[in-house]
Amino acid sequence: MEDKNVVTRGIINGLLFVLLYTLLVTGIPLINTLAFITLPLPLLYITAVYGLKTGTMVASVATVATVGLSLVFSSMIFVPICFAVIGVLVGYYQYMRKSAVERIVVFIIAPFLSLAMIYVIIEGLYDVSILGAVRETLVETQRLAESFAVDVYDDAFIREYMQMLQDMMPFLLLVFGTMYGFILYGLSTLVYKRVGIQYDKLPAFRNWQFPRSIIAFYFLFMLLGFISFEQGSLMASLSLTGFNIFSIFLLIQGLSFIQTYMYDKKASKTVIVIVTFGLVLLMLVMQLTILFIKIIGLMDLMLRLRDRLKE
Repeated sequence: MEDKNVVTRGIINGLLFVLLYTLLVTGIPLINTLAFITLPLPLLYITAVYGLKTGTMVASVATVATVGLSLVFSSMIFVPICFAVIGVLVGYYQYMRKSAVERIVVFIIAPFLSLAMIYVIIEGLYDVSILGAVRETLVETQRLAESFAVDVYDDAFIREYMQMLQDMMPFLLLVFGTMYGFILYGLSTLVYKRVGIQYDKLPAFRNWQFPRSIIAFYFLFMLLGFISFEQGSLMASLSLTGFNIFSIFLLIQGLSFIQTYMYDKKASKTVIVIVTFGLVLLMLVMQLTILFIKIIGLMDLMLRLRDRLKE
């Protein structure tokens, strides 16, 4: 009976994924936006309830169908694959009863990496320049304004604006991925409540602990930083952005441990807040402070220093 329920729910959620993707690629305003936001949820749910094997099987079948739709409507076959990976990955973290902090990390990183991958594929494989399309739009607007004897901006402004967009693209992808991740996190908690799944809520900041995999990603992007990518290229920007992302995670881990240490030493809440705020200010003016707190974060992740405080 249980196997029958698994198959039934798998089929239903697989069809929901296909339906949502169909609504996404049809391009109907508002409806495609809602489909974009909720697309990973069916696979997230089935994986969170039944585990990685079931989630992967449902995702594989649903992805084959959506790839077929992509070939018909948009030819962007990697888009449904990325959304399927997001759904299965974050659902698996819930199935494994990971902490809310660990799930938040996945909710942020998975969309960011997926968006970056889609961007690289669109630019490289399909030879479609997103920034080029923006530039053409600006040029057309400029020509239209000139036809009405209206002075809007010149060629120099367009060049500077496009250079700024190119430099900021990884950051914009990160911001968009973070926003999408938090929206998806909020929607996932609503799904868990609706179906009665127990989930870990975000704890106090002093109890935040990131997964140790953060260390591997941190050193990976550090090594990428030593590769001589073309200055201003997307890979150069992505490697720098990735390094900064995981540096921020280490800084948060370090500040969290400092709060844990002060809490263990019976420091008052006022002192804890003042010290934390002071360290943040110091990081803004002293690079050495950033290095110091990152080292604390690394040591805490590698050696679980906070666990030793409890012993």
